[in-house]
Amino acid sequence: MKKNLFLILLILTIISCKKEQFITEFYPNGNIKLKVQIDKDSIQNGTYEEYYENGELKSKTNYVNGQISDSLFNYYENGEIKDKGTVKNNFPNGWWNYYRSNGVLKEKTEWIIVKDSLHKNQSIYFDQKGKIKYDTSSFFELKIPDTIHLDKNIARFNYYSNFNVYKRLIYVVVENKYSENETKLDTFGIKDNDFWFGVYGYKKGKQNIKGQIVEELYEIKNIGNDSAIGTVSNHKKYFEKEVYVSDKNN
Repeated sequence: MKKNLFLILLILTIISCKKEQFITEFYPNGNIKLKVQIDKDSIQNGTYEEYYENGELKSKTNYVNGQISDSLFNYYENGEIKDKGTVKNNFPNGWWNYYRSNGVLKEKTEWIIVKDSLHKNQSIYFDQKGKIKYDTSSFFELKIPDTIHLDKNIARFNYYSNFNVYKRLIYVVVENKYSENETKLDTFGIKDNDFWFGVYGYKKGKQNIKGQIVEELYEIKNIGNDSAIGTVSNHKKYFEKEVYVSDKNN
């Protein structure tokens, strides 16, 4: 009974080291399960480490004012990294890498927040040899120059999609700014796999180019021997890039 009480008391133990405080949780075998750094107000500030029962590191990150502020690393029980990426407002943010238990890269996914919801923007899958599996991947490669000119410019992109449907339309919607008070949503249809769209440089200096690549998918599903139903769905991929607008004559 005394031993069990001792283990329960160890589940949440606060220790001090050089004015730093940690909440430490232990497994019944005595190995550390969780170690969290807190401040004087008991708010998570500093390192966070979680372990498997065998002592191997399971997860680690860093907290500032109660939220993850840095990269998050998760590990398999054999010590190989499972996945890693950055976190913003407690959501995955940007590109994350996902690995197999043998250490080989399995997937790269870009996460973004759209209207307060987590959105999987792009996904690239790899085989055991590290080659891209295009039949299951869905991603794009922007070709917007780092420097554009005043007035109209052409930008291009490569696009890879794993949707196998009856018919597919692709178009690009760009938030083009023409003056301080005028921003238009310009739409560019894609024909014959000629992936281009227009961007406008309205003022010399740094400028943000934002837009969406939209796939409009038409599917036909048989619902009987002599009848079918058609559905239409939109899949959006968002992009953003900072460019420099130079004088056209320079």
